[in-house]
Amino acid sequence: MTSSDESTRKSISDESHRSLQQSENYEIYPITSRQTHQSHQSIHTNSSKKTTYSELSKIISGIKDDQIQSNKDYVERGDAEFLMAKEIDRAASRNISRASIDQEHSIVEDEDEEDDEKEHHTKELDDDYPTDGAFAWVMAFCSMLGVFSTWGANAGYGVFLNYYLNSNTFPEATEYDFALIGGIVVFCANFFSPVSAFLYKIMGFKYVCGLGIIFQTLGWIAASFATRVWHLYLSQGVAVGISFSLIFIPATLVLPTWFVKQRAGSMGLCVSGAGLGGLIFSLSVNKVIQDTGDQRWALRMVGFVTLFASSVCALMMRPRNSKNIAPIKERLTSVYMKDTVGVIFDIKVFKNWGICVVSVWFAIALIGYTLMLFSLSSYASAIGLTHQQGSVLTAVMNAAQIIGRPSMGLTADKYGRANFTSVCCLVICIFLYAFWINAKTFGSLIAFAVIIGFIIGIGSSLAQPLAADSLEGQLEKLPAGWSGINIFVSFFCLVSEVIALSLVNNKLSNPYLHTQIFAGTCFFACFLLVMVLREYLVRKVITNRYEEAKSKLDKLGGVTKSGYLKIEDEKTVEEAEETEEILNERIERYEHLLRFNIVGYFMRLVYPIRV
Repeated sequence: MTSSDESTRKSISDESHRSLQQSENYEIYPITSRQTHQSHQSIHTNSSKKTTYSELSKIISGIKDDQIQSNKDYVERGDAEFLMAKEIDRAASRNISRASIDQEHSIVEDEDEEDDEKEHHTKELDDDYPTDGAFAWVMAFCSMLGVFSTWGANAGYGVFLNYYLNSNTFPEATEYDFALIGGIVVFCANFFSPVSAFLYKIMGFKYVCGLGIIFQTLGWIAASFATRVWHLYLSQGVAVGISFSLIFIPATLVLPTWFVKQRAGSMGLCVSGAGLGGLIFSLSVNKVIQDTGDQRWALRMVGFVTLFASSVCALMMRPRNSKNIAPIKERLTSVYMKDTVGVIFDIKVFKNWGICVVSVWFAIALIGYTLMLFSLSSYASAIGLTHQQGSVLTAVMNAAQIIGRPSMGLTADKYGRANFTSVCCLVICIFLYAFWINAKTFGSLIAFAVIIGFIIGIGSSLAQPLAADSLEGQLEKLPAGWSGINIFVSFFCLVSEVIALSLVNNKLSNPYLHTQIFAGTCFFACFLLVMVLREYLVRKVITNRYEEAKSKLDKLGGVTKSGYLKIEDEKTVEEAEETEEILNERIERYEHLLRFNIVGYFMRLVYPIRV
């Protein structure tokens, strides 16, 4: 070949190369097949890598991918009390707007625009103390006093029950009468909670809380003058129980208006009142009974202390920007009341499978909690310990709850509420079976009371957040869901202590053996129920991510009608190929997890993601 031919061939080659470079920006790449040499090489390399990985590595990488993905609003749903108060307030705003519209005979075409205007108007009138500030923490302390004077005072009923069972104060009464009185308190507190929320939106905080103080004080003081057991039913049972819902519920609805960033801390301070009250009332009630010889002055002492604590709560606590709240004349309109009832009471919420499971789980968890709370002191007396030692055990268990309840909420937010709850219920079951049954000395029972006190309140601490998780995407139904759950569990609370006492067999060396076994079985049933709930929540998460992955894949870049992707540089090609590969892997994994068979069900049951 001559040198001229060689130079001619080289010239043609260079010109072809330049032509190829100029047309490169307009080349069309298909989404599902790589036509360039580099793309084919990439496919070959990826295929080679895939064959070197084991199936286990693929599963592990898929799990890590799902663990990295997290719902932005997951932690927010942990603040269920704040979400519920927010939804009720939002419904109240809509109700006021609708009532005004009816009066003016006008029609609002865009409700969202109206809500934005109201929010802007509220901001203009926002001249109150700042959120998360010092005054806000005063409100948190007041709400803690509300919990202290209700659920905290009720924690001391175990000492009263122990005294009633071992004295002849009411000769005509049986042990089941005293157990039922304790159950009535919890029944009324839960059953009337939705009614209390409704009254709070209509009448305002101070009126409802003041009404609760009247019921509370009359209940405790009247019980001290009781001469027949039916007097106790009405006073220490019904009146005190109703007062709980009228004081506790409004306080927990006011508190969310004061916090934005410190929600977890403020609610932790609030719920710690239950443990603090249990600690103080358990010791003081037992001391007064020992010094006076009967329960009368102990009941009066509880009445005076709760009167002071709840009065401070009622006088000092108020919703933020209370001046901007609609006047009571507007809140008493039929439209407002009807719509508020519709928000708080809605039986259709039980069409949600998760709410049904949470309801049953919470009911059984409260039975187990009530058995522990009211039976520990009596069990101590049954094995030969003094009444004072029994009251100390109850106090220690309640003291542990001061730290335990807030800590459980924070831990559950980090590791997953259903995950943490399932493990916690199983641990409680093991401790009740292995520790409580074998604890025969005061020292061992002190250790048991400390450990179990940290986790025994799992039901009250996580029932609302689990309900919020079940209603993800439908959080406007949370008030109705929580109302339905409270009404449902109230009937179980009514008979829980009656069941506990009926299981006591004085012929055994350990009279409370059957009660202890039943309590452990309750929490094992709770463990199984939470696992069922966990499968439901995992299925919801996986379904949402599956739809999201499919949507992203469909919208991946400028797709033509022929199914090709127009891309202008190699870097974008590589990113598109990588994104497409990840999405396809996710879709394949999610379809595998969402199979409707027994294998798919158990895979979802134990799939290690945060739910």
